[in-house]
Amino acid sequence: MINVYDIILNFSEARVYEFFEWDKKDSIEHIKKIPLFRVSSKVLVDILYKQVEMNYDFLNEIKDKTEVFSKSSEEVIEYACLFCDLSRVIAVEFNEKGINLYKSFLLLDEEEELLDITSSLSTVSPSYKIKKSMQNTKFLTRKEEFIKNYLIKDLKASYMNKNFHKINYMYEECFSYNDKNIEDKYQELLHDLNTNFTNKYLDLFQILRLSSKRKVK
Repeated sequence: MINVYDIILNFSEARVYEFFEWDKKDSIEHIKKIPLFRVSSKVLVDILYKQVEMNYDFLNEIKDKTEVFSKSSEEVIEYACLFCDLSRVIAVEFNEKGINLYKSFLLLDEEEELLDITSSLSTVSPSYKIKKSMQNTKFLTRKEEFIKNYLIKDLKASYMNKNFHKINYMYEECFSYNDKNIEDKYQELLHDLNTNFTNKYLDLFQILRLSSKRKVK
């Protein structure tokens, strides 16, 4: 373990955004100091994609060692650190029980620098329990998330307003068959949007937006 100085992080609870997706509205933090550990790819993937509970020995090792630049006074994050497997670097903030709550990727140049630094470190194997598996979760880009939420709201509004013609249209654009009633089509579209967001919904979004613009004219 070594300490890393002067990096930028964008801790997020819901998901981790790549640096090129960071937004001005995000809570960007300028980190003064944070510990870095080299771990195996399996450990990094577990911590990134699953909810884990680190043991107390590891928590004690990183306690109060992450400092944040602050105008008023020195701010400390109680449990946080960086993990690197020589391919990626992730920052993680844990709660007092060792649950990985917040995560962040790094800026590209800072990550590349840390990849070089980590190659000289020994690999550690922190002890943890997997509390909840999320390995099948597909991370959407912010644009995809916006489109997904837009289509879900549009679909629900069409159902509530009994705009069945639009539901039929949306269904036929996404599926090749058309032998179900409106209720089944609505439920299938809603379920598929929530669990299987693919490029067909990006295309549907563009069609609906173009259609909306024509109506406005």
